[in-house]
Amino acid sequence: MDAQPPVAAPALTVVGVDAGATKAIAEAVTVGGERLGRAEGPGANPKRHGLDVAANRILALVHGTMPGEQAPALVYVAGAGIDRPVHARALEAALAVGLPGTRIVVANDTMAALRAGTPDGVGLVIPVSTGGNVIGRAPDGRVTDRGHGIFGGGYVLGALAARAVAFHRHGVGRALAAAVREAADPGWRGRRPAPEAALLALSVVAAARAGDPWPARIVDRWCSRVTAACVEETARLDLGPAPVAIVYGGLADASPWLRARIGAAVLAGVPGARITGLAAEPVAGAVALALDALAGRQAGWDFTPRR
Repeated sequence: MDAQPPVAAPALTVVGVDAGATKAIAEAVTVGGERLGRAEGPGANPKRHGLDVAANRILALVHGTMPGEQAPALVYVAGAGIDRPVHARALEAALAVGLPGTRIVVANDTMAALRAGTPDGVGLVIPVSTGGNVIGRAPDGRVTDRGHGIFGGGYVLGALAARAVAFHRHGVGRALAAAVREAADPGWRGRRPAPEAALLALSVVAAARAGDPWPARIVDRWCSRVTAACVEETARLDLGPAPVAIVYGGLADASPWLRARIGAAVLAGVPGARITGLAAEPVAGAVALALDALAGRQAGWDFTPRR
């Protein structure tokens, strides 16, 4: 019988997943950095879509990046809606059912942005998107946030505008009121508008830029809280006088004026901050975090929430 040539063992592989609210992207690479595959799909936020739907969408992406039947050694998911360690543990458990034998790490999606924008994943990250917050990671790995996303972001701007118009509050200019009324009904959950209210954010920002007093106050309030949060997190995490501060997000991309306002708010609190955007996609940060975790330098989502 002819001898069969030896079969090479599959290269050790990791998958990084940027699981956003509206779109999710996964990339698989070998430990040597060779890119094996990329897959994109719909959003996978457990809070918006439900835990099972989010897990199934992420699993489909992971399998879509892998050649043949090979399973990755580690999957790192940086996910929207992962706002507490308990959320991370729940998604990890759901994903483990479809990835037996694979190590799974889940963290908030801002961790991928911070890793994509810095060489070591240390500094401040300020998302200017559907949500708004200030999150920091210390050189020793500690992670904290200030405000838990409650003081800014597209949803907050849109929700406040929708509420103000619905309850006939004074101070909302005609242009903004018309934009709210012409927009698709965001729907209401009790006294809270549905997530679609975030679509109104650009109208609020445009009205603030035009000098409409009511939205201008809302943007000012967001900026003042960013300033206070940057002061607090820089001191809490011992980030020094010149931390990296990444300002990024869809709302920032759509409004350079708002990006500049948030950047100025960061500098008002930490004058030496090195403000930057993202030089790479967040999924690149998720891949880097996966490789870090495999090498024993895990950046997880075990942190102390701040209010």
